[in-house]
Amino acid sequence: MAWLHPEYLWALLAAPAVAALFLWAAWQRRKAFNRFGENVLVRRLTAAVSTRRRRWKAAFVVLGVILLAVTLAGPQLGSKLREVKREGVDMVIALDVSLSMMAEDVAPSRLDRAKNEIKKLLGDLRGDRIGLVIFAGDAFIQCPLTTDYSAVRLFLDVADPALLPTPGTDFGAALQMAIQAFEAPTEEEEESRSRALLIVSDGENHVADLDAILQDAREQNIIIYASGVGEAVGAPIPLYRSGRRIGYKKDLKGQVVQTRLEEDGLKALAEDGAYFRIARTSSSLPEIITALERLDKAEFGADQFEEYEIKYQWPLFVALLLLLAERLISDRRRKTA
Repeated sequence: MAWLHPEYLWALLAAPAVAALFLWAAWQRRKAFNRFGENVLVRRLTAAVSTRRRRWKAAFVVLGVILLAVTLAGPQLGSKLREVKREGVDMVIALDVSLSMMAEDVAPSRLDRAKNEIKKLLGDLRGDRIGLVIFAGDAFIQCPLTTDYSAVRLFLDVADPALLPTPGTDFGAALQMAIQAFEAPTEEEEESRSRALLIVSDGENHVADLDAILQDAREQNIIIYASGVGEAVGAPIPLYRSGRRIGYKKDLKGQVVQTRLEEDGLKALAEDGAYFRIARTSSSLPEIITALERLDKAEFGADQFEEYEIKYQWPLFVALLLLLAERLISDRRRKTA
């Protein structure tokens, strides 16, 4: 037998407490009778009261309390193995870690805000295999396709511009790494799966032919989604050394560089998919869940787990029956003719 809420088994302690109350009440009655007068006279005056019935009524209450405690704990019987198929799509998230993603026009920064939104997205996904690619002027696979979302979160936490010092925003490199992630061998049986690429970037300083990228994606049956991070008004790019801010990025003339969200390139990339915006106070990225639901899902495998049938109804029924019987049974003896 298993329990749905084993923490409620402590309620069984109420049974000895109730039994103790009945014993205390019986002891108090006996003390009162002893003070009242002679035992023979007391027995005659209380002859109509059945001590046996009182004991039965007390037993009904104690048993009822025990069964109510068992009901709270949720007894589970009849374990059996149940197989649940895992279905979903393959999606690679390409995260821009170029220096412009350190701008703070969205708090705490574009990169950190993007990480937080991706983590929220992972919390809403069910059964899809997720991979992570980070890119700037170059790209590499940070996490291969997996259903272990906690692993993706760990790799996401360490994504940083220092990992890819090559400047720029090369969407083409991100796509090529995503293709490698899709084609990498896995432990699961290979079959046709829908492929989705989510590019999360501010879209600035991209150095790729967008039409060529789209054509390559279509040839690989990859649907590109894009999410723009930041604001169009512009913001400076802070520079850090040993965790301390030392100033802002400047151009060759000594002017502070302003970085802006450039949505046109991202929207062009998402021609076959959809574009989502991560702004200062809002985000439409969760809407990608609906878009993914429209894709054909493939079976990745199956999980087996033990399933129990909850049987709280019977102890509850018997408990209520006992408590009702206790109320209906009189402690008076039946009158004989």
